[in-house]
Amino acid sequence: MHFLEKLRKRLSDICDIGEFVMGIIVVIGIIISLIGLLPEMMQFWVNRNQAGSFMEFLEAVSLVVIGIEFAKMLCKPNTSNIIEALIFLIARQMIISHQGSKEMLLSVIAICILFLFRRIMLATRPDKEHHHVPNLIKALKLAQTEEFREAMEELEEEKSNQEKASVRNESEITGGNIDDFWTD
Repeated sequence: MHFLEKLRKRLSDICDIGEFVMGIIVVIGIIISLIGLLPEMMQFWVNRNQAGSFMEFLEAVSLVVIGIEFAKMLCKPNTSNIIEALIFLIARQMIISHQGSKEMLLSVIAICILFLFRRIMLATRPDKEHHHVPNLIKALKLAQTEEFREAMEELEEEKSNQEKASVRNESEITGGNIDDFWTD
């Protein structure tokens, strides 16, 4: 039994490394695509008065954006990154392809469902101590209250204060401005 758990952990680690390596390869492809956008931009500038030139340029840019989202999904696989990648894919399909009204409506509904799902996932995160998932309806109602918004603002303010304190501590350690540390 212990052997199987160890093997399962090793296989999981290998898969995580493989995802990360593929993410690096995708990032390299994105950099190459960014370089390839320069001629597209020049071609768009030359043909800017033609009707379809902007759509061609937008198609090339949207492919790079989707590549970026895909790389994020590979390097840091979580629900939020997966949903963002799907939203970008659907939005690209809506903008680039000339869909009929039914397909456009389905795409809008799909994006709304993905945003709703993302909201639900953020509102129903398991707590860290007990791994308990809160009641969905209760969590959604709670997320709409003023107390929840105030608590979120306090958390963001606390995080900002911690970052400021961290910068101050670094400044005290270096005896001044951290940017001046290497100038002596």
